[in-house]
Parts: sequence; structure tokens; C-alpha cells
Amino acid sequence: MFLYLDEDLASRELTTRLAAAGHGVLPTLRGVTDAAAWGAAQENGVVVVTQNATDFLPLAAATSGHRGLIVVYREGDARKDMQIAEIANAIDKVQQRLGGSLTGMVVILNEYR
Repeated sequence: MFLYLDEDLASRELTTRLAAAGHGVLPTLRGVTDAAAWGAAQENGVVVVTQNATDFLPLAAATSGHRGLIVVYREGDARKDMQIAEIANAIDKVQQRLGGSLTGMVVILNEYR
């Protein structure tokens, strides 16, 4: 699966884990608006992965045929939040269960722990 990690999740460790699992990761755009990041992801045909549901869910809703949105929700308790390894493993599960194309879909990654 080809992914764009929003700034709130972008890290060298997560990028490395995803690449090692065979995922393509578009470089994260730093310091741009969420709308600009969303637009770049759509132009490049990649799925957006973010913890920022507040801003990205409306963008997905307004974009017919978008490439997909994966949302990671914080649990309200840092000890229960998904860690990098869990996020990478859950993305693998999403690909296994839903395939490589998430066109038009919004996936809550926490459900794939």
C-alpha cells in the first residue's frame, strides 16, 4: 500500500517499519496546511494516515473517490495509545483484509490492533 504519514505520525521509525513491510511512504510535507497535505496525497494517489480526525474527516467527506484515509485515535490514556509497532502491524492487517486500495474508505486503525 502507498501511504502518506501526516506530521502527527511521521517518524523515521514508523517510515522504516512500513517500508520494511513493503509499503511505499510518500515524504511528509512539513509546515503545510492539512488541506495542502491532503491535496498532495490525492495527487500522488496515496492513502493518508493521521491522528488528526478533526481536520481530515471533513476533507475525506468532501473528496469524492479519495484514495483512502486511515485514522489513529488516541485513547485518552497514553498507556493505551497505539505505539509505532502497533500502528505498522495494524496497517499490514488493513492491507491483508481490505487489499491495497482503500479508495473512498475511512478506516479506523484502532480496530485492527
